[in-house]
Amino acid sequence: TTNYFNSVFLISKKGEIAGRYDKVHLVPFGEYVPFKRLLPFEKLVAGAGDFSSGKNLKPLALNDDAFGVLICFEAIFPDIARQFLKNGADFLITVTNDAWFGKLSAPYQHLSQSLVRAIEGKVYLVRSANTGISAVIDPVGRIKAKSGIFTREVILDTISLKEKGFLTFYTRYGDVFAIGCIIISIVMFINIRYFKKARL
Repeated sequence: TTNYFNSVFLISKKGEIAGRYDKVHLVPFGEYVPFKRLLPFEKLVAGAGDFSSGKNLKPLALNDDAFGVLICFEAIFPDIARQFLKNGADFLITVTNDAWFGKLSAPYQHLSQSLVRAIEGKVYLVRSANTGISAVIDPVGRIKAKSGIFTREVILDTISLKEKGFLTFYTRYGDVFAIGCIIISIVMFINIRYFKKARL
């Protein structure tokens, strides 16, 4: 069988393939049909194809540095960006096809998700969109430069790389704080109900 991947290639100055990332988190019913043998559904987008999922979140090497790649839909998942940074990425890029959204609010919402990924990792994020908003985002979520939607533009800007070995609390520990808050809330809720019953 032949496997097809949604991939990003890093091309060297000599025109050679210096690195490749295969998209790990595919769009269900768009890029693949989950539980295909059990479900009678077809893909929502006929032209998207049946893609296979990539196997690792390894950053692409750029000289002595490295960057993580978020392909389209992957930019909304914090743990994917987090794993890239834990694996040594010094900054993030995302490439996306926002043509599905037209000129509605979705391209702006999709951009806002990238802002959060930059803040979580305290790194620069460079975003390239075909019809949506291309942008350069700094480590605190500020947009340094951006394009319009459905426009042909070139963005030139400078980014800084994160300090080697630096990881934010979120990058190191993930959702442990949020999970802790949920556990504390559940415990408090149970205690309040228990004390109310005890008074009765």
